[in-house]
Amino acid sequence: MAIPIIMLHHIVDLPGKGISNWSISTRQFNLLLDLIEQKNLITTTFDAISTGNAASHQKLVVISFDDCPATLFDYAVPELIKRKMKAVFSIPTAQIGGFNMWDVTEQGFAKVALMDAEQLQYLSSQGMEIASHGQHHLRASEINETEFTEEISASKQYLEALLNKQIYTFTYPYGEVPKRYRLLLKQCAYQYGLSIYQPRQNNLALRRIGIHQADTAKSIAYKLSQSYQLMRNLLDPLLSLYKLIKP
Repeated sequence: MAIPIIMLHHIVDLPGKGISNWSISTRQFNLLLDLIEQKNLITTTFDAISTGNAASHQKLVVISFDDCPATLFDYAVPELIKRKMKAVFSIPTAQIGGFNMWDVTEQGFAKVALMDAEQLQYLSSQGMEIASHGQHHLRASEINETEFTEEISASKQYLEALLNKQIYTFTYPYGEVPKRYRLLLKQCAYQYGLSIYQPRQNNLALRRIGIHQADTAKSIAYKLSQSYQLMRNLLDPLLSLYKLIKP
């Protein structure tokens, strides 16, 4: 897939403990959206692509948010709606209306409230896509295939019942993709899988582009370009090889 897929988590000006590496400010978020508009890119979702409702004749971009912190409703969601932009929101279903338990227990991060069911339903009504992030935000490397299948199947069923629509997309927690991901996702009727770095990407293991607070207008514009996509085609296989051979 040649469409650039942006990966975001928190949009806050004063991030809590441990959250800063996964946050950008409201000003930085506006810069990203401004550059998308300046480049005449059209935001879309995977459900729109799947159902043929995406503007295929125009340049597209996907904005994705992992974990669904409720603070996105403070600024990011209203700004997207104001600009008539779409985005994909991935939620671990066991923590709907809860908090980022995996961050708190594993790394001592600040506790952050996550979206509740009503907020997810509102996003869906506004044309946003809700994607599965599993049930409990578990690492694929730490669970077996049966447990992984339960994670992706139960979360999909829950969201489909909540939203009364098909769920097309799964976002791998921590970007960890299991060996037999194609079979496992297809068995659960997913059409798209969002990772981060992938040596070879396909619709069930798509690369994404992180936007950081340190990014400049120039670096964000480059990340939105086809040249950056080509660079990732070369870099990601090398990164994967490095991870295999490093001590």
